[in-house]
Amino acid sequence: MLLAACSPISVPETTEVPSAPATTPATTVTPPTTAAPTVGTAPPTTAAPVTPVAATEPATPTTAAGPQFTAPFTGLPTPTEILRPAAVVKIDNHPRALPQWGLNHADVVYEELVEARLTRFAAIFHSTNVDVVGPVRSARTGDFALLSNLNRPIFVNSGANDYTARAIRSVDAVAIIDGAAIAKDVFERSPEKNAPHNLITDTARIYAAGAAEGRTPPKYFQFRAEGEPLPRGTAVSGVDVDYGQIKVSYHWDAAAAGWARTQNGNDHTDFGGVRIAPENVIVQFVRYRQSPADAATPEPVLTGSGEAWVFSDGMLVRGTWERLSELDVTVFRSDNALIVPLTPGRTWIALAPAGAAQIVP
Repeated sequence: MLLAACSPISVPETTEVPSAPATTPATTVTPPTTAAPTVGTAPPTTAAPVTPVAATEPATPTTAAGPQFTAPFTGLPTPTEILRPAAVVKIDNHPRALPQWGLNHADVVYEELVEARLTRFAAIFHSTNVDVVGPVRSARTGDFALLSNLNRPIFVNSGANDYTARAIRSVDAVAIIDGAAIAKDVFERSPEKNAPHNLITDTARIYAAGAAEGRTPPKYFQFRAEGEPLPRGTAVSGVDVDYGQIKVSYHWDAAAAGWARTQNGNDHTDFGGVRIAPENVIVQFVRYRQSPADAATPEPVLTGSGEAWVFSDGMLVRGTWERLSELDVTVFRSDNALIVPLTPGRTWIALAPAGAAQIVP
């Protein structure tokens, strides 16, 4: 099922960043429903706690002969095998879109450069249901390579320009686009923010609309067993990534066992006031070229190979990334050509231009 797209929404430049208000809970995987989310208002938080966010509910005990399932994007144990497709949602990172809904509960988040040297997220949801996700924003041609190795995922966005909208039809994905007649019950506008930075949805409505036509994703990363050391790692404090108007830092927080994210000098929190601190951060250095859809839009080149820095468990492993074709999963290797195993949990991947990142010792 491929739905028609609406017109793109222009993004004004600004540097104003609002504070984080209310709480949005996440739940574990349950059969999808079509109930709409409720977005409430709560007193603003005054602190940015770094709280570990479980991507899946712990597995129920099994006997030695019983099956042991793990989530393909997080490596965490799950009570049953998760067979539903991945849902990739384009999420706004314009300063007026902060704080976002649902980012802390995505299994994987890609951050890519867009126009005006801003960034936008492509968040992969699979192991966890989320009551509110957004703000949802428009597609870019660079998104297609992120979809093509997920075995027909659900792609959720708020339209695109004419070229990109036509090109989406060639991608093996289930496209759910704001403005399409069949998708009219998938989206709504939140009163908490102003348009175009307030389009929201939830995983129940996403899966109700597209799960039947999607397929189960492949195993995405290799993960370390409990107690297994990270090979060839060096202890570091973190990493800084400069996209232009968006300057990001990740600093290791041992208490939270994650890399606490700062954006433009402020703690980056979700809508519930919880600090974003994924277990793994990968800086994947890529070349950006001009998008065929818009001369002002950069498009990451995600096939081939290049340098990569893998941050996990307070350590840095320098190495490379390799992806032979768009159908292949990207492989991250250390400098001795062995695949780098990640800590089970969430992973954020910075698609950084060459020279845009600096290690913090």
